[in-house]
Amino acid sequence: MDILGNMCVANIKAFLYTFLLWIIVGVITKVMFCLMYLGEYGFAEWLQVMWHGVRLDISISGYITMVTGLLLIVGIWWKGKAMGWIRAIWSGIAALVCSLGYVSNIVLYGYWRFPLDNTPLLYIKTSPADAVASMTTMQMIFVPIVILGVAALLFIPQRCIWRSLEKSCRKTTGRDTLGKRIIDSVIMLFLSALLIIPIRGGVDTGTNHTGSVYFSSDILLNHAAVNPLFSFMEAATHQENIATRYRYMEEKDADGIFRQMTYTSLRPDAERKDYNVVLICLEGFSKYIMEEKGHVKGVTPNLDRLTREGIYFSNIYANSFRTDRAMVAVMSALPAQPTMSVMDMTRISTSLPSLAGALGKNGYDTHFYYGGDANYSNMKSYLMGTGFQNVTHQFDFDKKLQTGKWGVADGPVYDRLLADIKAFDPNKRFMKMMMTGSSHEPFDVPDYHKMKQPELNAFSYADYHLGRFITELKKLPQWKNTLVVIVPDHLGCWPQKIDNYKLWRYEIPLVMLGGMFSEPRDVETIGGQIDISATILAMLGLPHDEFLYSKDLLDAEAPHFAFFTFPDAMGLIDSTGYVIFDNTQNTVAASSKDKAVDDRTTKAKAYLQKLYDDLGERNN
Repeated sequence: MDILGNMCVANIKAFLYTFLLWIIVGVITKVMFCLMYLGEYGFAEWLQVMWHGVRLDISISGYITMVTGLLLIVGIWWKGKAMGWIRAIWSGIAALVCSLGYVSNIVLYGYWRFPLDNTPLLYIKTSPADAVASMTTMQMIFVPIVILGVAALLFIPQRCIWRSLEKSCRKTTGRDTLGKRIIDSVIMLFLSALLIIPIRGGVDTGTNHTGSVYFSSDILLNHAAVNPLFSFMEAATHQENIATRYRYMEEKDADGIFRQMTYTSLRPDAERKDYNVVLICLEGFSKYIMEEKGHVKGVTPNLDRLTREGIYFSNIYANSFRTDRAMVAVMSALPAQPTMSVMDMTRISTSLPSLAGALGKNGYDTHFYYGGDANYSNMKSYLMGTGFQNVTHQFDFDKKLQTGKWGVADGPVYDRLLADIKAFDPNKRFMKMMMTGSSHEPFDVPDYHKMKQPELNAFSYADYHLGRFITELKKLPQWKNTLVVIVPDHLGCWPQKIDNYKLWRYEIPLVMLGGMFSEPRDVETIGGQIDISATILAMLGLPHDEFLYSKDLLDAEAPHFAFFTFPDAMGLIDSTGYVIFDNTQNTVAASSKDKAVDDRTTKAKAYLQKLYDDLGERNN
């Protein structure tokens, strides 16, 4: 002790206590997560979550303690009240950031079913008001209070550590010679440098990543083990590395496989048809709540009926898990990416082809309708940049119609859409797209109380007004020369426990109606949202060669499959079966039990690799 000196010992204690503190905090938050989501699991599974997950808790603790180490070094040479304030400010920042990350992860996991990543940041950055519109009033009040309360609890032990250090500092004032200061600084610098080992996860060539703590075939247990601060940093730091991400194979091999998965030729029997297009994208709908699957009863009678009135594509899959990804998939036929959203990247999003742009070049008037704020998640920039000539959204409606936190309910938006169709010049052609919003959180639909569950009641409300709109549209002379397309964006809030590794999470209906079809039929071709653009254009007899990823669902010559992604995984379904590949674990997470699983995995890898090649070029 005398060799090191009392001040040096105090610094080492503060350093080690800080390191231990944040490890304990990480473990405690896992206990809270388990209490929320792993109540049906045994104590042994909880212990495994703690044991395997502590690796990333140690890593995060290393990052925070490194800053503490640098402050300790500065404190050796600079003492006084100013240093005390700097320490207090840093303690407050660390407490608030960690509280925000840990609490947000626990709250959001119930909705998204994956650990915290940079997705919330993307939404907050583009439209902070809409980012909180999904929350109920109680959540808006309660969650910030919890975050601040947890931050206060995290601040207290840090202040105790610093005060203990300051007390030791006062005892040694005047006795810390220049030589001792130099020795103390070297020792603290050495300890801080050693933190590189726990931060990176050891001395081996492999470094820490989210998958480092995965230990089970049960993805929920793996997610429980992840430190959300680490998963957030990992996603944020990889956001811009587009061209270098997902390198699975040699370029020539990926090229060969990708060529077999694309087909942009217009089918020989396609004839030019002068039809209007109405595209309705249903917020949060999926097959799970439809009569077809039968998980719940009576929620979507109108959508169920419409599947029997036109062409029903019964093997269609959502491209991803959020509206911004779905919008780009439907309109631009761009597959969703596992850890980023191109809608927030203007350079890329506005370089994409789009259905609105293709129809606009052929003389169509293009108009987008939405009851919410179209600026959310950079949506309006994408829409206007890719071919929509007009956008009607929340602020274009009378304020008295803005009855919900998400804006204007579906009913009045359908009314505006119907009125515009009635007033449109019959000698011209239009493409109108509506994005519904009433089935989005917080499900505050006006004057509708058919079902007890707020979520199902909101779906029922949205379904009612969809049916009402189609009924009224059929009465108009435009019906006979209008193609109506109905498709959800993604499975939303039902069931309440979403499983990203189950196929039902991505199963959605695709319905096409109108005077183009003489009789109803069911098309069982496997496809996804990216195939909608090519299919619509082919129905109109228009080329779709600029939509590289899109296949005409009615063309037997095209290779038919569905591709989807979610953080950080991807899936592929074709006639042989399906596979879901987890990029974090670098392994197949779920699949059909057959010999073609390796082939499907290779196809999915090549497809994603070529997608990122494309995005990398567009980002330059």
